[in-house]
Amino acid sequence: MREIPTKKNCDVEGCSKESKKTVSREKAGAAIKEAGLNLSVKDKVTKAHLCSDHYRKIKKKLKKDREIDRLRWS
Repeated sequence: MREIPTKKNCDVEGCSKESKKTVSREKAGAAIKEAGLNLSVKDKVTKAHLCSDHYRKIKKKLKKDREIDRLRWS
């Protein structure tokens, strides 16, 4: 029988909103630090769950990082 997925909360310290986006901690680590956010997750976790407000803060930085990665592939 399949389990019903539980709702996750935002992983930013002090935020208890429901998460809307999940990002890789490896790829988003620099963007999260630049935005001044502290995650309340352990080091073993590979994904960071973010609410829409906190995702909006790091979205532009993530976009620039993806563009740089795409240029390297060429």
